[in-house]
Amino acid sequence: MIRHWLASVPLLLVSSGCSLFFELNADQCNVTKDCTNLGPQFANTLCVNKVCVAKGTGGNAGTGGSGDEGGSSGANAKAGTGAVSGGNSGDAGAAGDGTRPPECSTNAECISAHLDQPYLCVEGTCLALTSDDCPQLVPSIKTLDLLRKPAPIIVGAYANMNNANDFHDSQAVINWDLAFSEFNEQTLGGIPNKAGGAPRPVLALICQSSTVADITPSLAHLTQEVHVPAILTTLSADRLFAAFNFTQAPEYTEAGGNPVLFLSTGSADLRLANLADDRLVWHMLGDPRTLAATTVGLLKRIIPTVEAAPGFTPPLKVTVVYSDNTTMTDLFNVLTTPDSDHPDTLLTFNDKPAIEQVESGEFRQVKIRSTQVTPDVLNAIDDLDKHPPHIVIGLATSEFAGVINGVETNAVKRSSAPPFYIASHLLYNAPDLQTSASNNADKTPPLNQRLVGVNYAEAQDAKSKSLYDAYLARLKGSYGGTLSVAGTENYYDGAYSLLYSLAAAYGAQSVAEAKRAAPTGRNVADALDLRVFSTSTSAQSVDVGPTAAGNAVSQMSNQTFKISLYGTMGPPNFDRTSGTRVTTTSAWCMEKPVSPATKYVYRADGLIYNPMTREFSDAAAGVPTCLQQY
Repeated sequence: MIRHWLASVPLLLVSSGCSLFFELNADQCNVTKDCTNLGPQFANTLCVNKVCVAKGTGGNAGTGGSGDEGGSSGANAKAGTGAVSGGNSGDAGAAGDGTRPPECSTNAECISAHLDQPYLCVEGTCLALTSDDCPQLVPSIKTLDLLRKPAPIIVGAYANMNNANDFHDSQAVINWDLAFSEFNEQTLGGIPNKAGGAPRPVLALICQSSTVADITPSLAHLTQEVHVPAILTTLSADRLFAAFNFTQAPEYTEAGGNPVLFLSTGSADLRLANLADDRLVWHMLGDPRTLAATTVGLLKRIIPTVEAAPGFTPPLKVTVVYSDNTTMTDLFNVLTTPDSDHPDTLLTFNDKPAIEQVESGEFRQVKIRSTQVTPDVLNAIDDLDKHPPHIVIGLATSEFAGVINGVETNAVKRSSAPPFYIASHLLYNAPDLQTSASNNADKTPPLNQRLVGVNYAEAQDAKSKSLYDAYLARLKGSYGGTLSVAGTENYYDGAYSLLYSLAAAYGAQSVAEAKRAAPTGRNVADALDLRVFSTSTSAQSVDVGPTAAGNAVSQMSNQTFKISLYGTMGPPNFDRTSGTRVTTTSAWCMEKPVSPATKYVYRADGLIYNPMTREFSDAAAGVPTCLQQY
């Protein structure tokens, strides 16, 4: 069981001097690992006569680190009397307890001692990396060989890993695996080691973000045991907000916790966009205002088709079904709140705002419960049955497929025309929605011809498209599973953004600094903002992907060297205040399968939204048939 500062620990007594003494409980420990397992407050203690005592108050110096193999770069070991400093940055060395030899001095020893499982040697103790909560490491090929290398750099990650038989079978994981593998290979081993020795490979320890009720244990493991400087994440807005606050709590910092950079590969809710995070939280996608304006534009676009459908009787009626997912709730609030600075985000039809049509019944709003194991959507199905709308706007996640199924069934019972649907960006690529389309293909019109959605778009410039095409070919070549991989480039670009930021942060250290301590999330965040997403005219444009990695990383030791990372999503166009991406948006739909045995196919970016004109235009590649009627 992982213990951290949120768990109960023995009383600490601090004197006016420098020594730290612990309550002398009988049989407090048998070995030093028993002390360190009590939490970060005990990180600098030894087990002496079955009592945890601070290093320097007892115990003799043990064997030092090997100088070329040791713990994670983020270990940030602070050697006191009774522990040997030295070796590479992050090499804790091995501490003696005066009675027993240390458990390890290298990662390789720990890996061998634990039957070729992924372990680190941290302060003379073997630390297990993976667990039920954090089951995956990338690169997934030659992982143990990389961990055996001198001072590997470990970062954290959170992803939805829903395939219990294969945690690697996740859109985020396969993208991160590709990026980390390419980076380590093209840099001939990883980030140059300023403390001397071979390059330092970079690995990501990936934890569950969807199937685990409480991420606190995994977060404590990443930040307080592995001491990762940064975390790649697909966490929901609520969980990301909680994770950031975890690393800002006084108990965390007082226990020696360092700042952590959070790089979300998704979008932000308003709370995250407005968060005073000192540039420690970034998002590869935008905020709710961007998608709200796109939703308003898409509603306007489909209304003529809806009003021309058989059985339509004016006035137009619209119902918004929104979930308690914070991103969806924020999107609903933006759509229904007048904002003089953003008039394009106010939901409008029948020539007036939706919120002015509540009493007349043309506009209805239903909230559903999504953030639970079994989502509750029956109230939405009941409301839509009693008050049938012409258009349903689904601001929800995968549970919205259940709403559609209920509405479609009730429409048949009433012998009435089923509604049209506008779906959220979080429904793109949802398997349940593909099943709903198949089950309602016999309706008139078929469901897929009545369902469109909004999303962030693939970059439209020629250079980005070229980078995207090359990336997608590599991803398909490395992944042999059944997941849909098109449109997942935000995961890939996010990984490279972090990898270059690590290279810049580690490269900026002096030799003395590199020998003393590892960069923290603060250093990595500064590197991301100022040296990787640089807006300087002197910054060198570097294309995402393996081709440029070797040369660019080799120059990161020059602290004046800055890059503008050009991704598959385009140049690094970010709002520096909110940390969100300024990005293009679009409409998507589902095409009929080529045979009954195959699934409906998602078609992204069929129509491109122009925020200046507030209109959609045809995509350069043409409009898919499922959008042509609009």
